[in-house]
Amino acid sequence: MDISKELLRKLYLEENHSMSQIGEILNVSKNVVKRKLRKYGLRKTQLKLGNEHYDNKEWLYNEYVVKKKGYTIIARELGVSSTVIRNRILYFGWPVRGHAETDKGAPRRGVTHSSEAIDKIKNSRQKKRITCVCNYFSSQLEVVHSKFKYNNKNYCNAYCFREFLKENRVECMDITNSAEYKEWRKLVYIRDGYRCKMPGCNSTSRQIAAHHIYPKKKYPDKQFDLSNGITLCRQCHEKTYGKEQQFIDMLVRVIQK
Repeated sequence: MDISKELLRKLYLEENHSMSQIGEILNVSKNVVKRKLRKYGLRKTQLKLGNEHYDNKEWLYNEYVVKKKGYTIIARELGVSSTVIRNRILYFGWPVRGHAETDKGAPRRGVTHSSEAIDKIKNSRQKKRITCVCNYFSSQLEVVHSKFKYNNKNYCNAYCFREFLKENRVECMDITNSAEYKEWRKLVYIRDGYRCKMPGCNSTSRQIAAHHIYPKKKYPDKQFDLSNGITLCRQCHEKTYGKEQQFIDMLVRVIQK
């Protein structure tokens, strides 16, 4: 619904309705009415002006109308909220320009940078580089300092990186996708009744996992042994991460019972 300034002026100022009442009349929320009132600069009380730069009508007219600065630019220069400047502009009766209508280059147009400022701009645009050694060919190369800082694996190019991966590829055997593992997991679930068997846990959650009591990496000969598996809920399974050795004796006793 398009809420015009004249309609809000009539309801809010002339008929003295509250924001909530106007929202009920127009079938919109109170926040929408509040936003529109702020946008149109409609207020029941007079704006209190102080001794700041933006409270001076002549100064603000020169910055906003003559120099054609956007109110967000003026607010940034003064270190205040853009709402403060916009409220003054609406209070003084000047139209608020949209961002597309604002000449953002006007504040600096025709102003020459000092030599110190030019040097500062040049230095900020030049990325710092550092000399390092390629991890594959052991040749020297220059890389951006930030890249070297956060990634100590530096290579001459993509081809060099691919060749390094070919020679240093690590084969990973993931048993969780094998049919034998899925059959072992199913038997563990059936034996435990699809419930967590951690002592003291009474969880009935269906988010369960078949846990290897003896870690499968250290004991590969026991990875498909039914007595080496136990059903744990997700929270109990997470408790064993990195601490598998501490739970072995306790979980073995649970399986033996």
